[in-house]
Amino acid sequence: MTEFDNLKRNYALMVQLGLASKSGYHEAKAGNELLHHFCEKLVENSLYSDMDKASMKSELKLLKEAFSKEIDSYYKKG
Repeated sequence: MTEFDNLKRNYALMVQLGLASKSGYHEAKAGNELLHHFCEKLVENSLYSDMDKASMKSELKLLKEAFSKEIDSYYKKG
């Protein structure tokens, strides 16, 4: 497993932990944004090539959007 895979896994775990802790909707959405921003900064400051960084950032954006939809769904059920 690569460092980037670990980063994505930990990002997902933190979003799930936020939902499991019954944080509020706005806190969960803000947490997702903050985690996304933090992960992007880690990628930007990494030693990967610019092409790899662009690909990783694109993947992180897709994850952020998926987690945002998951948060919306979780609180609509709630």
